[in-house]
Amino acid sequence: MINKSIWINKENNSVEESLKENTQCDILIIGGGISGLSAAYYLKDSNKKVVLIDKDRIGYGATSKNTGKLDYMQGLIYHKIKKNYNKETAKIYLESQKEAISEVIKIIKKYKINCHLNETTSYVFSNNIDDEKDINKEIDFYNDNNIDYKIESNLPIKYPSKIVISTNGNYIFNPYEYMLGLKKIIKDKIKIYENTICTSINKKEDYYLCKIDDKYEIKAKYVVCATHYPIFIVPFLIPFKTEVQNFYIGAFKVKDTKDISLLSYNKPVISMRYYDNYFLYGRRSHSSSTNLDIRKDLECIKEEITKYWGKDIDYFYHTNDIMTYDNLPFIGEVSSHLYIATGFNKWGNTNGTISGKVISDLINNNKNKYIELFNPKRGISLDKIKNIPIYNIKVGTRYILNKINPHMNYYNNNVKIKFINGKRCGIYIDDNNKEHIVSNICPHMKCNLIFNYIDKTWDCPCHGSRFTIDGNIIEGPSVYNIKIK
Repeated sequence: MINKSIWINKENNSVEESLKENTQCDILIIGGGISGLSAAYYLKDSNKKVVLIDKDRIGYGATSKNTGKLDYMQGLIYHKIKKNYNKETAKIYLESQKEAISEVIKIIKKYKINCHLNETTSYVFSNNIDDEKDINKEIDFYNDNNIDYKIESNLPIKYPSKIVISTNGNYIFNPYEYMLGLKKIIKDKIKIYENTICTSINKKEDYYLCKIDDKYEIKAKYVVCATHYPIFIVPFLIPFKTEVQNFYIGAFKVKDTKDISLLSYNKPVISMRYYDNYFLYGRRSHSSSTNLDIRKDLECIKEEITKYWGKDIDYFYHTNDIMTYDNLPFIGEVSSHLYIATGFNKWGNTNGTISGKVISDLINNNKNKYIELFNPKRGISLDKIKNIPIYNIKVGTRYILNKINPHMNYYNNNVKIKFINGKRCGIYIDDNNKEHIVSNICPHMKCNLIFNYIDKTWDCPCHGSRFTIDGNIIEGPSVYNIKIK
């Protein structure tokens, strides 16, 4: 089993240099995933000096670990948005997703990006007859908005289902290859730095001073934080307005493939598709604050794949999804000339694309009909009232429990939590009996870290930061390592 995303198994990404001096620009984009690259693409001809930085390699973040779907049929999302707001809001969100798909297709065709783009039929299904009421609400929205759909008798694969609806006009692709295509398009006009971490963003009189690796500075008039999860806590208090969910994907070889995309409505969420003689099976979406032992998620997926297909897993990987209280992303300005793109609710390929267009239009003072839809400062909704306390109770409970007892009951003798020189440390003992000692406290909001036996990493169950066994940052929102000095 390869413990790595299927998209980036074949390495073809040239390495860009890291920042090694102070610099200044008009626009600084932090994050080289689909959001940051899309923003850079739409800003490349703006006559403004644009710099894009990424803490790792371009395309190595959350986008490279999703299922590669460009889908406007996003479960049963539209009747929920309609309930939270109104039918016009749900309609505009639908239009934003269709526009994002059109934009990606246009870019792929214009620049001949080889990223395995295929049109697909998408299926939403449930194996629970009690979900029929919600599915009928979604169908009512489809009827009101002239969306062609079919009520199917079953899925096009052997998998349990009692209710199935399908739509056309959706697509599947390799998101990593697409991001490499965007990088190639923009790199002659935009300076790109890899392995470059922004550790702080400080507002000055009419510009931002961004600290890089605690060594250098970038002075910028505009800052776009496209880091999947914003690196700052203030402004906008993202940790208190979102939930981090883990999602796990297993892939195995098959003889025959189909251009289909499948998504379950009932929990646990199941996401499936084919890619290049492989079948991708995603499952077990849950809060990062619960079900802490990742080995159980792997075993669950293994059992399912063996049960329905009689196969062994060839690839296994997972990602974090940032969920908002009202099913709409946070895209836009949170402070003067400071922008975020986050909370994509599992639909990062479309929302990441449209975020780049929205933010570029905000910076260039252009009209865009989605600005208010995605405005991070938008008004109240029914789910906002309900979900914010739920999100914070989950994280708060985990934070307290880990403070009381940071040593998980599933740890073997090769993982220990100890105080060393007054600091709470995590210790991993490898197969050669070497101790790897790091701080057990996440620098982001001081939550205790848990050990991930599959990836051999220290993970934050509160907000999703991840670190190597030697303390190097893998994934934020933390911007600092956890090495013991």
